[in-house]
Amino acid sequence: MGIPARLRPVARDVLSLVRKGEMHPPRHAFKVSVDHETLQIPYRLYYSPELLRRKLIDAQGIDQLVFACLGTRHYDGYLRQECLSYLLGSEAYWLTPYIVQLAGEYVVEIADDVAHGIMSRDTSLLAAFAEENPGYLATLDRRITSYWTCYHRLAYPNRNDYPGRKVLACLQDASRP
Repeated sequence: MGIPARLRPVARDVLSLVRKGEMHPPRHAFKVSVDHETLQIPYRLYYSPELLRRKLIDAQGIDQLVFACLGTRHYDGYLRQECLSYLLGSEAYWLTPYIVQLAGEYVVEIADDVAHGIMSRDTSLLAAFAEENPGYLATLDRRITSYWTCYHRLAYPNRNDYPGRKVLACLQDASRP
């Protein structure tokens, strides 16, 4: 799981609570750098949504944030959106890839939540993430463009109005001197 080394003991404990509800292991992941540490984050997770939701609600602090990170990678879009709201409530830098990744996925309502939520985040943290991950952001840009072209072009005739593009613009603006 793509959690910084200093938080892995917490992540192991959290994972042990939801693994019994895993339908099958993740197959794909993406890589990002956070504080110069490479994290490999699963693209999709297949835990029981009911179990994950219960654990998320009952948890507090870092445990709750780790559950929310797992939820942002879940196959259930409603659960991804619900978990995003927990992450947007924290300024912890290590959450940034979990938030930003959702802007490049197919559910435009979630990308819209990211676009609104990212505006209030610390711009120095956004700049640091953008500067650490140019390759990742280039891939994210291609994904966003692809989803916009295939599914959302009619609703957003101007590509820059598409929520995913707004997120990328925010990251790019933050990293400009």
